[in-house]
Amino acid sequence: ARGASRHNQAMARLLLVDTFGYVFRAYHARARSGAPPMRTKDGRPTEVVYIFNNMLRKLLASYQPEYVAAVFESAEPTFREQAFAEYKANRPETPPDLTEQIPQVRRLLEALRVPVLEYSGFEADDVIGTIARRAAAEGVEVVIVSADKDMTQLVGPGISMFNPSKDELLDAAGVEAKMGVAPSQVADLLALKGDAVDNIPGAPGIGDKGAQELIRRFGSVEGALEHAAEVERKMYRESLQNHREQILLSKRLATIDTGVPIEWALEDAAAQEPESGALRELFQEFEFFSLLKALAPEAAAGAAAAVEVPLDAERWLEALEAEGPAALVQLAPGAYGVSSRAGEARTVTAEGLGALRGWIEDAARPKVVHDAKSLLVALAGEGMELRGIADDVMLLGFLLDADPGGCSLEALARKHLNRAPGVDAVLELGARLGAEVDQRGLRGVYADIEMPLAPVLARMERVGIRIEPAELARLSVHMESEIARLTGDIHHLAGHPFNINSPQQLGKVLFEEMNLPAPGRRGKTKSLSTAADVLEELAGEHPIAGLMLEYRQLAKLKGTYVDALPELIDPATGRLHTSFNQAGAATGRLSSSNPNLQNIPIRTELGREIRAAFVPREGWKLIVADYSQIELRLLAHMSRDKVLVEAFRNGEDIHTRTAAEVFGVPPLMVTPELRRNAKAVNFGIVYGLSAFGLAGQLGITREEADRYIRGYFERYAGVRKFLDATIREVRGSGVARTLFGRQRPIPDMTSGNSNARGFAERTAVNTPLQGTAADLIKLAMIRIDRELREGGHRTAMLLQVHDELVFEAPPEEVGAVSAMVKREMENVYRLEVPLLVDVGQGGNWRDAK
Repeated sequence: ARGASRHNQAMARLLLVDTFGYVFRAYHARARSGAPPMRTKDGRPTEVVYIFNNMLRKLLASYQPEYVAAVFESAEPTFREQAFAEYKANRPETPPDLTEQIPQVRRLLEALRVPVLEYSGFEADDVIGTIARRAAAEGVEVVIVSADKDMTQLVGPGISMFNPSKDELLDAAGVEAKMGVAPSQVADLLALKGDAVDNIPGAPGIGDKGAQELIRRFGSVEGALEHAAEVERKMYRESLQNHREQILLSKRLATIDTGVPIEWALEDAAAQEPESGALRELFQEFEFFSLLKALAPEAAAGAAAAVEVPLDAERWLEALEAEGPAALVQLAPGAYGVSSRAGEARTVTAEGLGALRGWIEDAARPKVVHDAKSLLVALAGEGMELRGIADDVMLLGFLLDADPGGCSLEALARKHLNRAPGVDAVLELGARLGAEVDQRGLRGVYADIEMPLAPVLARMERVGIRIEPAELARLSVHMESEIARLTGDIHHLAGHPFNINSPQQLGKVLFEEMNLPAPGRRGKTKSLSTAADVLEELAGEHPIAGLMLEYRQLAKLKGTYVDALPELIDPATGRLHTSFNQAGAATGRLSSSNPNLQNIPIRTELGREIRAAFVPREGWKLIVADYSQIELRLLAHMSRDKVLVEAFRNGEDIHTRTAAEVFGVPPLMVTPELRRNAKAVNFGIVYGLSAFGLAGQLGITREEADRYIRGYFERYAGVRKFLDATIREVRGSGVARTLFGRQRPIPDMTSGNSNARGFAERTAVNTPLQGTAADLIKLAMIRIDRELREGGHRTAMLLQVHDELVFEAPPEEVGAVSAMVKREMENVYRLEVPLLVDVGQGGNWRDAK
C-alpha cells in the first residue's frame, strides 16, 4: 500500500477499516477481472470472502498496525434517516449473492482476530470519526481505510486516509489538493454541491467548481448564506437565497459526528495474530484450497519473512556476488527492498537509491523483481533506468494460474512457499516459478511476450496522453442538460416527480402506479428489481423504461469519465497517465486503471464525444490502428472452416456472407437488418451466446434464434467441430490454451452446477480466441516499440485498448509511422486468413478512429 511507511516510528498506529466499502470493492473486483464466479460444491457464493481476505491481509501486512478495527454500519435507523427520509434512498439494491456473504465476512474477521465494531443507531462514518479523534488525541497515528470522500473531512493532525481503490494515502494537504477545500470544509462543500451517492440534495445549480469557489471565498456554508447577496452569479445567488434550509440540512447530513456516545478503549483494538484453527476451518468449509495451503502448519511457524533492516549500500554491494541475482522490490512509493540471499533483506529509501545506481543500471547484474513494469516506472521517476531484469515473479505466477487476484507478492509467497511474504522470498519464487513455467511449456509466452512487453508499457505510462478539459466541460454541460430533459420526460410519464435514482421509488412508479409487468422479486428484502435487464425487457413497449436506461447510461458516463477525467490530470505533466495491468485479466488481455480506459463505449455518440477530448500535443496528430474482426479471423484460422476461410481470403464482408449463407439469399439481396442479425450471430458464436441470449439481443423469438444458430452451424460445419473439440479438450485437461501456449485453468468444466458448467464451457470456447488476440497485439506492440526507438522516431505509443493502438506523431512522421504500424500489426503472425488493420489519423481520438 502506498504511503505505508510511518512518519514517526515511536507512534503507535490504529487502522480503522470502513468494512462495507471494502466488502463492496471485493464484490466488484471479481466481476472486473473477468474471472468466473467462485462457488462451493453446494453452490454457495464465496468470492467476496476470498477477495476480502486477500485485500485485508495485504493491508495489514503493509501497515503492520499496533491497533486495528473493522467498522460496520448499524442495521438500525440513524439520525440522518430521521432528519431526511430520502437519505441514501438512491442506493442500488444489494445483490443477493453479496448479502449472503456478509455474515461470512464477519466470521473471517473473527478468525483473523480483527475487532469488529458496530453500534446500534450510528453510521460507520460517525463511529470511525469519533474513534479517530479520540485516538489521535491520545497520540496515536490513525489511518482511515476508505474510498468514501466524506471521510476526508476527518483528516488532520494525527489522522490520514488511505483510499484502497486508488492506492492513495491522503494527509490534509492531499485532501485540499483533491477536494479543492481544506478537510474542515469538506462537509460545507458537500452541503452545496450535494452528494448523489448519499442522496444529499445540496444547493440546486451549484456544482463542484462553484461550491469550491464559494467555500474558499466565504469559509463555510453559513458564511456563504450570510453573504448570498454579494454573490455575482445569479444562479448561485438565488440558489443560496431560496434554499437556505435545504442547504443547512445538507450540511448536517454531510457532517460526520465525531462525538458519538460509544464505549470504546484503544486496547479493544489491539492487533493480534490470527486464530489459525478457526481460519483453517473456514477455509476448508469454503473450499479455499490455495489459502489452506498457505496456512503454515504450526511446526513450520518459523518460516517467516526475513527481517528487513536499513541498507548499508557499500557493505551490501561488496558482499553481493557479481554473477548472482539479487531481488529488487518496490515496497511503497519512495521505499524499496533488496535481498541477495534467503533470510536477509534490506530496505532503502528513494533518497538512498543513489548509492545503488551503478547496480540498478548495470545490465550485467541480474535482478529478480515483482511487477517489472511498475518498478521501471517508479525508478524512472527517480531518474534511473532499471536494467538487467532476469525474472518477474508476478508475471511467472500469473502465467501459471491466470488469476489476477493471486499475483501479489503475499499471495505468491503463501501459495508457493508456504511462508510470509518478504523481499527475500522473491529470489526463491523466481527459481521455483521459473522451473514450473518451463515444465508447463510457458517459457515462450513469458520470454517472447510478457517480459519484453513490460518496458513497452512502462514507456507508455510515462508518456501519458493529453485530454482537453474544456471539451469535457462543454460535454458535461450538455449532458447535464440532457439529464434534466430526461428527468422531466420521465416525471411527465410517471405523472409526478420522484427520485429517479431510488430503485424503491422507481419500482413503485413502474409496477404499482403504472402497472407495468412486474419481474420476479430479488434481494434480501424481496423488492421488485429495476435492474438493466428488467428495463430492457420493458423498453420495447413502455417508453419510460427506455428513458430510464438512457438516463442511467448518461449519468454513468458523466460521473465516470466526463467529470472524473480532468481530476486525474498529472499537474507535473499536464497529461493523463493510466496504469496498464499485465496481470489484469485471465484471458491475458491488458486492463487499465486510474482511469479505466477500456470501458469507454465506442458504439454510442456520447462515447465517441468523450474520445474527442483525447488529443495529441500541439501541432501533432493521433494515429489509431485497429485490428478488424480479429477474433472472427482467429476463429477461421483455428477451425479451418472452408466457408469462413474463403470469405476472409476473398476480402468479403463476413457479416453479409454469413447472412447469405444462413438466410439463403444472394449477397446482393442481404438487407441491413439481415446483416445486423448475422453480425449478432457471428460474434455470439465467439462468446458462446445461447438461443435465449440471441433472442433477447435481436428482439426475436427463442425458436427463431435457435433456427439462426442451427443454420449457422449447418453452413459453418468446421466451426461446430472446432467448438465441440475445444470443449472436449478443456474438459479433459482442465485448461484452455491460446495459439502461443498461454494457459487458463477452467476447473468448472465438470461442475455439477449447470450454470457454473455452462459459464465454464463458454469460457473454454472464448479464451483461445480472445487470449490469442491479446497475444498478437502484445507481440505487435513489442515490434512497433522497437521500430520506433531504433528508427529514431519522435512518435510515441500512448494507449492500448483491446484490439486498438493509439500513437502521437509529429506531422512529418505520420505517413511513415502509419505504414510501419499497419505492416507490423498485419504481419505479426502468419494465419490461414489475412490479418487486416484499419489505420486512421486525426486531431483527436474520435476523429482518428
